Amino acid sequence: NMKSETKNCQNCKKDFIIEPDDFNFYEKLKVPPPTFCFDCRLKRKLAFFNERTLFKRKCDKCSKDIISMYSPKGPYKVFCKNCYNDRNDFLEYGIDYDFSKTFFEQFFNLFKKVPKRHLVYKSDNENCEYSNHVYHSKNVYLSYTIARSEDIYYCKEALKGNKVCLDSYNIKDSERGYELLDVSRIYNSRFLLRSARCIDSAFLFDCMECNNCFMSHNLRNKSYVFKNEQFSREEYLGKIKDLSLNSYRIQEEFKKEFYEMARHSFCRPAFVRAIKNCTGDFIGHSSNTHYSFSNIDTENSKYIVFGANTIKDSYDLFNVGRNQNCYELSETGGDNNNIKFCFGYSTGLNLDYCTFSKNLTDSFGCTGLVNKQYCILNKQYTKEEYEKLVPRIIKHMNDMSYIDSKGRVYKYGEFFPFEFSPFAYNESLAYEEFPMSKKEVEEEGYIWRDIEEKQYETTIKNDELPDSINDVTNSILSEIIACPNKGQIETKCTFAYRIVPEELRFYKLMKIPLPHYCPNCRYYERKKWKNPWKLWHRSCMCEKESHKHKGKCQSEFETSYSPDRSEIIYCEQCYQAEVY
Repeated sequence: NMKSETKNCQNCKKDFIIEPDDFNFYEKLKVPPPTFCFDCRLKRKLAFFNERTLFKRKCDKCSKDIISMYSPKGPYKVFCKNCYNDRNDFLEYGIDYDFSKTFFEQFFNLFKKVPKRHLVYKSDNENCEYSNHVYHSKNVYLSYTIARSEDIYYCKEALKGNKVCLDSYNIKDSERGYELLDVSRIYNSRFLLRSARCIDSAFLFDCMECNNCFMSHNLRNKSYVFKNEQFSREEYLGKIKDLSLNSYRIQEEFKKEFYEMARHSFCRPAFVRAIKNCTGDFIGHSSNTHYSFSNIDTENSKYIVFGANTIKDSYDLFNVGRNQNCYELSETGGDNNNIKFCFGYSTGLNLDYCTFSKNLTDSFGCTGLVNKQYCILNKQYTKEEYEKLVPRIIKHMNDMSYIDSKGRVYKYGEFFPFEFSPFAYNESLAYEEFPMSKKEVEEEGYIWRDIEEKQYETTIKNDELPDSINDVTNSILSEIIACPNKGQIETKCTFAYRIVPEELRFYKLMKIPLPHYCPNCRYYERKKWKNPWKLWHRSCMCEKESHKHKGKCQSEFETSYSPDRSEIIYCEQCYQAEVY
């Protein structure tokens, strides 16, 4: 029987443990055990995923002005939607495998030559040109990772059935929502955290099945609750009527009170539903899945982050659809089986080190191919030639390994080296989840790209905006508003911002005051409430004897709430006893 082994991460130099079940998985997929720890493996994959950094540039084929996730300063050819769809077969870029050079060098030379699609999207989108990673949606503006939703502004992860939502993060089946985070089935509400099935409410934390509730936490099946105190319908509506929520100054006072309340509320270890033998957060209908986050219908898997659909027998996946027997993927589509070390919406069967490919099978080190089989470095082979050459390439990758500028060794079984990402570190999701300064980024061997200071002629300062939305006229649509953060690096501040017509209609409808910061600064402020993709082993903090334990509860669990957080973390049993 295999035993657990402690390894030292070749990136961060910290120890990590590989369990017996992990070794069984690696043996089954015929890959070596990882040499990077989970955090460093995730950071490496996220460095290949640009979600929220967009650029104006021209299509390199037709010269049309486009919005792209690729900087015009990069070495890549970028095509607009029409030119990319009308492209020739990318086999024309194919090269012979050269055993005098490392595999990764050869792949990167090929990768630089093959044109890229300017954004990631589905062709049936309508009016979504200023957003990225958008699928089957309509009227989406400066929003990212959006699916089957419409009229979405300044949001991230609006994944199903959302309508008319602004400034929100991780929402499902919600309508007329503002400043929502980790919610589902919300209607006509603002400032809700980790809540579900709530109507006509504001400033709620961890509330379920509530309507007409305000500034409260841990409610279940309640109506007309104000600051966790029950009122009659008439009393509640009278209190709400006098709140002046149309005032920015009043809203900011309530936000301060709300966040202080949320920081000292009690929480369950994880948001999970219909699971068996799972650890992580936001997991539903899954079994035997560990150290995973934001997953549905996953089994016998580990280290899955943002798995949107059925995943089986897989490890180390980020932002994927249906996958089985897969390993080390960053943002791939669905219906994949036995694909490893791929990124960029690649789909297929039996793939290694492929990117931006569709319906590709039995291929190695290819990019941009569609409906092909038996290809290596975009060159076509026969079945016999392919099956003879691939084992030689894998042996060559181990004998002549790529070594980066920091001495990290990349044999077969490692994801792509950091410096081969088409995005700078601070353009990628790695920067958001593992923030580092420019100096730290460059010291670790990543690429940093300075954000150019835009020379906006601002026409109004944020503190000159009307306090009440009732005093705002359509003239605001022609103003360029100065963001008070003045281009700060940490929040990728854009120096200035505008109000668009649809946005103003929403504020008027919902009686919400104008925002005083640019969308990026608002996003990073909201993101502070998002738990990290990381688990800590903790003990229940409950000391209430009414919860069927004497003295302090002895239960232990894994949770994404770090020990230095101020929230009170109960085990699931104590949490349920307290809430219900």
